[in-house]
Amino acid sequence: MSCNVKIFVDFWNFQLAWNRYYPKQDNNGNDTKIGWRDLPTILLAEIPQALGSTAQPCTYKGVQVYASVNPDENGKDAGLKKFLASTLGQMTGYTVNTKLRKARKDTVSGQEITKYIEKGVDTQIVTDLFAGAINDSYDVALLVSNDSDYVPAIEVIQDRLNKQIIHVGFKSGGDAIRTACWSHITLDGDLAEKIKL
Repeated sequence: MSCNVKIFVDFWNFQLAWNRYYPKQDNNGNDTKIGWRDLPTILLAEIPQALGSTAQPCTYKGVQVYASVNPDENGKDAGLKKFLASTLGQMTGYTVNTKLRKARKDTVSGQEITKYIEKGVDTQIVTDLFAGAINDSYDVALLVSNDSDYVPAIEVIQDRLNKQIIHVGFKSGGDAIRTACWSHITLDGDLAEKIKL
């Protein structure tokens, strides 16, 4: 008997944590980018240790990536939109869910400015975690995020729907989500080096 594994990635939470862990460029001036193509294989190899000695063979069921972008077609996120749709979204097993950021008016030093804020990404992740658990599309979910907003959903899915959620993230931050999850995969050190392009 095998277990089905699905990976859920909060893009901005992961990317910003990655940027804090790695400088923008290494000592040779090369960008330190996430190796998205190899990410599922690297994480799947960590599951037996995360689940303990009773781990069963796992079947990979894909990666869901959730991101927000600026709504301006030619704005600062034009390159990101292209990467999400044409690169990441076309990798084997990847599905990218993109939400447009919402405009919010604010006053700074007496001037009205427009800021764009992320809306709907966390809700979509929670909805898909529940839908996947209810529909038995996964037995184990890897959640790549340090966001504690997911804790109530994690607890219900694990307690009521009998699924296991494994936290994937860096040691810095994420204590609440790491504690709520069945287990965790820490990205610091050798694992981050494997993921790095």
